Amino acid sequence: MTTDEKRVGTRAARIRAWLARQQDSRIGRFSFLLFRRYLEASKNSGAATTAYFMLSILPTALVAIAVFGKSGGDVNALATRINTRMRLNGDTADIVSQTFGTTSNNALAASIVVIFGFWFWGMGIGQLYRDLYARAWRVETAQPNDQLLFIVWYFVTCGLLGVMFAATTSGFGSSHRALFIPLWLCLSGAFWLWTPRFLLHKKVETRRLLPGAVVAAIVLGGMIGTTPLWMGTTLNQNAQAFGPFGVVLALLGLVLTVITTSMACAVFAPVWEEFRAEER
Repeated sequence: MTTDEKRVGTRAARIRAWLARQQDSRIGRFSFLLFRRYLEASKNSGAATTAYFMLSILPTALVAIAVFGKSGGDVNALATRINTRMRLNGDTADIVSQTFGTTSNNALAASIVVIFGFWFWGMGIGQLYRDLYARAWRVETAQPNDQLLFIVWYFVTCGLLGVMFAATTSGFGSSHRALFIPLWLCLSGAFWLWTPRFLLHKKVETRRLLPGAVVAAIVLGGMIGTTPLWMGTTLNQNAQAFGPFGVVLALLGLVLTVITTSMACAVFAPVWEEFRAEER
């Protein structure tokens, strides 16, 4: 055995020993439970949810924002604020401007796209999240009127995303930060508390869902709030290297990261409850 092979073997043994020590700690045991429950509950549905989101909810939110912007008389104001806040330039800024300008100028065609997106993919997002929560809490939820629940959840989600997107890209979020941050935490926490309660037909008590809602509001809020610090650079670099295709890949990666994080937060509450029971 060569010297390099011995070093690799020693390093691997140290890593295994470190992982074994971490698994015996409280944080390690909780992390292991959370990761295992996430794999059991999600069943790799993050990719499917991301695809459905990009094909249905995102176009709906864009059309809503474009219609409101057009009614205000300036269809390019929102795109300008996005480019300024995210520090976008070159091809990336052009793609953002063309997207919002095209959506605003072709509201009818965009609305037709939204209808098709909702019909084929929109309702599936609610079902994916319902199944995720059901597996995480290990409850049975399938009922004849679940399609109506998915429709309601879809439009509530679109409305909340539209408000959040418009607020964060406008001057309100930065000029009224002391008011915007607690307002966002309250709205986001209420949404993630309402979502499992609504989709699971109130089979899980509100107090048991509260830890997951608080964690989701804080973690997702922090992730979205710090997006300009790291996502703008990534978008610009991808645009320079790969053009519009690179921008699309970067956006897909961002959406996948946010949705996967939301699913991990969704299984936090049952894991926390189980972990506390084991500790007692």
